Amino acid sequence: MTRALALLPATIALTALACAPASPPITRAAAQQGNARYWGAVTPPRDNVLRFTLGTEPELYDPGLAAGQSDGRVCRMLFEGLTREDPQTLEPRPGQAYRWELSRDGLTYTFHLRPGITWSDGQPVTSRDFLYAWTRVLLPATAARYASLLYPIRNAEAFNKGTMTRTDSLGLRAPDDSTFIVTLGAPTAYFLYLTQFYTALPVPRWTIGQYGRRWTLPKHIVVNGAFALKEWRQNDHFTFVKNERYWDAAHVRLAGVIAYTVDDLNTNANLYKAGVLDWCPSGYFPAPFVPYVRDYADFRHGDYQATYFYSINVTRKPLDDVRVRRALNLAVDRDAIAYQLLKRSRDPWGNITPRGYPGYPQPPGLRFDPERARAWLAQAGYPGGRGFPKIQILFNTSDDHRRIAEALQAMWKRELGIDVELSNQEWGSYLQATTGMKYDIARRSWIGDYLDPNTFLSCWVTGDGNNRTGWGDPRYDAMLARAARDLAPAHRLATLARAESLLLADGPVIPVYHYATNELIKPYVHGIYQTPLDIHPLTYVWMDSTWPPPAAAPVAATTPDRAAR
Repeated sequence: MTRALALLPATIALTALACAPASPPITRAAAQQGNARYWGAVTPPRDNVLRFTLGTEPELYDPGLAAGQSDGRVCRMLFEGLTREDPQTLEPRPGQAYRWELSRDGLTYTFHLRPGITWSDGQPVTSRDFLYAWTRVLLPATAARYASLLYPIRNAEAFNKGTMTRTDSLGLRAPDDSTFIVTLGAPTAYFLYLTQFYTALPVPRWTIGQYGRRWTLPKHIVVNGAFALKEWRQNDHFTFVKNERYWDAAHVRLAGVIAYTVDDLNTNANLYKAGVLDWCPSGYFPAPFVPYVRDYADFRHGDYQATYFYSINVTRKPLDDVRVRRALNLAVDRDAIAYQLLKRSRDPWGNITPRGYPGYPQPPGLRFDPERARAWLAQAGYPGGRGFPKIQILFNTSDDHRRIAEALQAMWKRELGIDVELSNQEWGSYLQATTGMKYDIARRSWIGDYLDPNTFLSCWVTGDGNNRTGWGDPRYDAMLARAARDLAPAHRLATLARAESLLLADGPVIPVYHYATNELIKPYVHGIYQTPLDIHPLTYVWMDSTWPPPAAAPVAATTPDRAAR
């Protein structure tokens, strides 16, 4: 039994997390002098295996079908695209392709694959693997929720929607085994970012042909990334081992990785404190604990391109009325949620796009205005909430999700006089309900897939697989389409800002807060950086088994005198 598995049953039994009182900020100099305080055990593992929490059990880790954050983390460990993320900046770096050229008109990318690259079963990786994988995503029968990510490719949208059926009409060609040519319908400034996203990862066509949907099981899966899948225990853990056939295996320093699928935030924090986990990524320990750990040397905080919101099913009454949607939006006190409920671990946010896009003239966000909210509800025919039917908030299992849903429930009762029920579902059922539009109001979040506001705004195009609200507006769709073709950056961003204003005014979404990264990482772990998309390539991560150096002995956390609940 591994170190982690031996401790897991005992730590899961803990029901509250003990937190030490806040201490003065730790400086780099203090840490080097041995004055740093760390939260919990800091003994490096002897087996050179990184252990971290994956959070929710992935729905899928077939790259062409994956949609969730945990899905993507598994996919990125197992597969590598034409490009890969720089671990610090996330800028596209050579991956399976070692170089590429872009035509003068900005429409044609020619990728050249590395010589001698292979899959984990020894088969060569060729351009035809990328042609197969990308075409598979776009086939209507695949029903890939991220198919729209490839819409910049010539004729991709028409092919995906079934109005064009010939695969040779797509702007994709593999003239030989080492050359992959992609022709776009219009210049796309962020296209190289798309080539490293998990939807664009290659998949082994012969394995899929042989095993169908079971091709991702450990005994069948064939990969081309830095790690291979050795073991999967549902709702427990994934075990990955170094892929010795990876093209840069000589520089992969970890022997393996164990990713635990633990939903409970208290449990994750306890596992980290006990030394079972080497890394607790952002979002996987309770937000109210942040004030008690923020001054420890192993806590890291930063901005990140993600927003937390609720989506509204506009096909259901009375939510089909824009006045009702505006009332619900204006009755949400975002400051109270972010500052009081979440203990300032997040910023209140009334936009669907996050901050931080250079040159983007972000429109004014939605604000708390209960008087206007009551006026809109009255105009819709429900003065003081009278006659308003009971609606339901859907959220997936998480302490924070429940607490935020309860806050909205109380706000809408207090400010609007309406009754709201809460519905908690585990991740798989929740995804099916939101995808199938079987909800009234649902907790959602969106993490940017690339560093451009289009990654958020494109979700709300009519019929997009990530829309899941039933909302659509031809004016909005036209603005997104114009922006996609616009070669003038300032004009393009202004068009996107007008589209966001329209989205906020029509109210199919209720923004709540702007995400920040709050993570815990042991001092002996190197190569995991804070990034704006909370993406962390693990290929070159390493652990210092000799930590701490003699001059920097850690100061253990003192016996706690307060429990955060």
